[in-house]
Amino acid sequence: MEKLRKMFFFLVGLTLAIIPFYPVLSEVAVTLLFISGLMAKRSNNSLQISIDKMMLPMLMVAFFAATAISLLVSFNKLEGLNNLHTYIPFVALPILTFYYYNDLIDNKMRLLKVLSGGILAASALCLILAVWRSFYLIDGHVVFNPYISYRNQFVYTYLSVFQYTNTFAMMAVFVVAAMLWLLLCKNVQHRKWLIYIAIGLSILMVFLLSSRTNVYALFGVLYYSVLIFYIRYKRLVHSILLAFAVTGLFVVFQTCNYRVMNLSQTVTSYITEEDILLEDGKLIHHPESIDGVNIRFKMWETGARLAGEYWTTGCGIGDYKEFLRINYLLDGLGEAYHKCYDQHNQYLETLGTTGILGLALLVAMMGYALYQAWRHRNYLLFCSLFILALNMLLESMFNRYSGSLFFVVSLLLASAVGGETEKVCENNRNEAITQ
Repeated sequence: MEKLRKMFFFLVGLTLAIIPFYPVLSEVAVTLLFISGLMAKRSNNSLQISIDKMMLPMLMVAFFAATAISLLVSFNKLEGLNNLHTYIPFVALPILTFYYYNDLIDNKMRLLKVLSGGILAASALCLILAVWRSFYLIDGHVVFNPYISYRNQFVYTYLSVFQYTNTFAMMAVFVVAAMLWLLLCKNVQHRKWLIYIAIGLSILMVFLLSSRTNVYALFGVLYYSVLIFYIRYKRLVHSILLAFAVTGLFVVFQTCNYRVMNLSQTVTSYITEEDILLEDGKLIHHPESIDGVNIRFKMWETGARLAGEYWTTGCGIGDYKEFLRINYLLDGLGEAYHKCYDQHNQYLETLGTTGILGLALLVAMMGYALYQAWRHRNYLLFCSLFILALNMLLESMFNRYSGSLFFVVSLLLASAVGGETEKVCENNRNEAITQ
């Protein structure tokens, strides 16, 4: 039994370390983690469940149950099963939290360091390869291109999280938030190194990340950190200088990041071709392509109408993608139809898939975590919620295993670190015992 427990905790660390690198390994690790965790739990240990501590894991399990129930109303149940597997972290990790809550609290810093270490290692690897791709061999001479091109931006993120840029970018922002939390709220060793890494990673992401959403999320975290710094230390001059530094970096980002520089063009660019006459005689306008942000607005309109039709029970996890694709065609979104784009909005996708119950549970998860963050003054949980909420507004996170896994891991870990309220209460208790 003790060997099983050691294997379980080894798999916990391994899972967190490999999240940024390759998702298939994460899926296998979580499966082994779940099996070994259940087997390693000592039968003589009684579960001491506090509703306050276990509400978030229970809401996660309920959300998975609602998604699984939506499979029953799906016509294409085989496709639904394939889609449902990406939601496994919503049931596996919360159940393990029930069993190992005390271990999670006791080892929260180790787990956070392992997760951060994996993301930093992946970032370093991607940066090295991005720089390597900037060297060219021309007429027998090695030439270095100092301009960080659009291609190199994608090198930094496409090499991890099965080539899905937003999830990796979201993880990198979380690491910056975790480092700043350590600097602001805890007495830690190697403070200078944390400062250097946080600053370096922030600057690196501004230039190399192709995910505009998460670079804006990064600046949200940085500005919030400056505010917390002022509240905690009351150093007005230092806070103003930090705010100016962050603003300067933001200006650089607005003028140097390729995708942001082309954002206005992306919003206004429409390229159309001939209209298409369907078999039923309906004439639709068929854009050849609507780049970036523009097509996302149109896709949201299509998804909102589809979600409105199925808002009570949802159309089912097995049929939603096909229904959405058909509606893309009817609305003239040829690119979205042919490339099978997802909804790019987790809230709309949840409503369309599972109906009002699933959306209510998703909002309840986020709302309860927000309540806990406010109640305990939990800086890291605030940052996690901001990062996740912003990404779910612009991406269908749960269509990918890494997205669901990071959602669950970041919220459970951020909840476990606690906040200022627990620290104050603990100090008061120690003083009372001493007296």
